Amino acid sequence: MKNLIGITCIPDLLRGVRSFPEAFMDLVREPIRQGSGLEIGHPPGGKRPHGLRAGFDLTEFRARAGMTADTFADNIARQMQWSTTYHRLPDSAINYLFDHLPVHHLLLSFEIPHWLARACTERGVEFLDLRLSPLRFGRDLYMALRCTSEILFDQIAAHSVCEEELRLEAALLGANVRMHRERLENERGFTFESLDGALLFVGQAPYDASLLAPDGRSLRCTDFADELRELCRGRRLLHKGHPFAPEFAQEEREALQYISGQASQPSQQNAYQILSCEDDVVLAGISSGMLQEAGRFDKTAHLLYQPFVPLAHPDEAATPNAYQQIHFQKLLSPAFWHQVLAPERPAP
Repeated sequence: MKNLIGITCIPDLLRGVRSFPEAFMDLVREPIRQGSGLEIGHPPGGKRPHGLRAGFDLTEFRARAGMTADTFADNIARQMQWSTTYHRLPDSAINYLFDHLPVHHLLLSFEIPHWLARACTERGVEFLDLRLSPLRFGRDLYMALRCTSEILFDQIAAHSVCEEELRLEAALLGANVRMHRERLENERGFTFESLDGALLFVGQAPYDASLLAPDGRSLRCTDFADELRELCRGRRLLHKGHPFAPEFAQEEREALQYISGQASQPSQQNAYQILSCEDDVVLAGISSGMLQEAGRFDKTAHLLYQPFVPLAHPDEAATPNAYQQIHFQKLLSPAFWHQVLAPERPAP
């Protein structure tokens, strides 16, 4: 990138969850410094100096966004306010933030909210967003990177995980799971539930960011009743609830029963037992990452809404919302950041 003199860390400043995004920014701070010579600073709101211009006050920014100190301190109130502002933020708050953004800086985010991505695009500010890939079946953790710079996109592409590797990883895991399943059945008399002829709905936690619609609502299966009713025709209905939200999973099963006219039985198999099985099962869900994994296991899946991490195909040109996957070890490599951010400098 021409004229790039620094990187400013801006996580989702309204969500209130600091540990996860700041952990990844901490992980890349030294590799970026060694690889490109660029300092990335620290996110605002912590004890260490942030990378925005002097005078930026996080409390003032949140107040302009409609979130008082009392609101932010209350988990339920903060969650509700965050949901309503995830897609759109008052101009006063956005202008205040960008007035304090240094020029010729790349904005580095983790799970960048829609309002911030849109504001960067409208103002011509380039950003790099980090997310975990929805494909979790590999022996390595894949990271997903999205950038608005075509130059950065092309330089990251040289390191992206190829489709052949993804297929191999899925095949390896599938073979492993099927072998252990057969041993349990033949040697220990264990019986797995049959998934033949089923439509399996993959649930999510109700607070998941991927469920947030532009109007601030958190989407539910009832928002897709017509599509689900059609998918259920000729198939029995199974449900895989999110393990961290058992009460919501029960509510979801009741809603699915109302939509389909049939009871939705909970599936006791884990994600990769389902994806690796030889049964004739079709998957559906709102935006679960498991639905993006299904194709690598030759399973049919219906994504009713948009994915939280839309993945770029290694052989396709850049698209505005596409995320490229890299190995986790690349994220920690100064050589990777040198080739992506400052290939004109001496290599580390």
